[in-house]
Parts: sequence; structure tokens; C-alpha cells
Amino acid sequence: MRNALAGTWLYATMIIFMVILIAYVAITINYSRAFEMSENVIKILEQYEGFNSKSRDLINGALNTTNSTAKHSCGEFDYHGDKQLYYGVTGTSVDKNPRGKNYDYCISRINTDVNGVKKYFYLTKVYFPFKLPVLGEIYSFEIPGETSALHYIYDDSFST
Repeated sequence: MRNALAGTWLYATMIIFMVILIAYVAITINYSRAFEMSENVIKILEQYEGFNSKSRDLINGALNTTNSTAKHSCGEFDYHGDKQLYYGVTGTSVDKNPRGKNYDYCISRINTDVNGVKKYFYLTKVYFPFKLPVLGEIYSFEIPGETSALHYIYDDSFST
């Protein structure tokens, strides 16, 4: 009888260890895909010199190919003590006041003036779902990103 109970404990311990290991691997893979998507958004913004209709279409296409369906509200963020709003983007619509709605991704343009030289850069938030086959979406990762400084931007989405 003692051996039967010891064997049961051993099987239970192995199953728990396997579940933890598989969950860790699944989370790592999903997070790396989310980070890759965020890097693609940054590359597109830098390549097309801002957030314009061409870069927006490419970002939306990249989101569709990776099957990213997680949506979140954008909110605001603190940039060196200055409150900035993110613009919420869903498909081709860009909302300037994104409170209370959920979006595919969020983007904010920061205007800086360093020694009389105007520079712009973008802060992004991309949301990526963590899905399991039976349980569906369990959690979504928020991956922030930031472009390098852009000097001359072509931007038809922001008003300032």
C-alpha cells in the first residue's frame, strides 16, 4: 500500500512539473511574438517617417497576419512630468481621445526641440493575446515601444 501511495505522489508531482514547464514555454513563445510585433510597428514608423496612411495600412496588415486580436484602452502616460495622450487605432480609424474604448494598438507622437532642432519620436503600445486552445484568451501582453528620433516626418494622422 505504501508503494502505491508513493507512486501516486510521484505521478502527481511529475504532472504538476510538466504543466508548469509547458505554461512557461507557452508564455515565452507568446511574449516573443508580441515583442516581434512591437518591433515591426517601430520599423514601419521609422521607414515611412511617421504615422501616415501608408504606415497605418502596413501596421494593420502586420497585425492581421500575426492574428493579434487583443484590444485594450490606451489611456495616458507620463512623459517627463508631462501628461500625454495616446491615439487609439482600430483599422483605419484614429481616435484622438481614446478613453473608454478598446483599440488594436495605441500611438503617441512626442515633439521635442533640442538646441533649435525639431525632433519627433513615437511611443507605441501593442497588445498581444495569450491564447490556449481550450481556454481561449487568458491574458494580453502590453508591449511598449519607442522609435528613434525622426527629423522630417510625414504625418497625416496627428493634428499638431
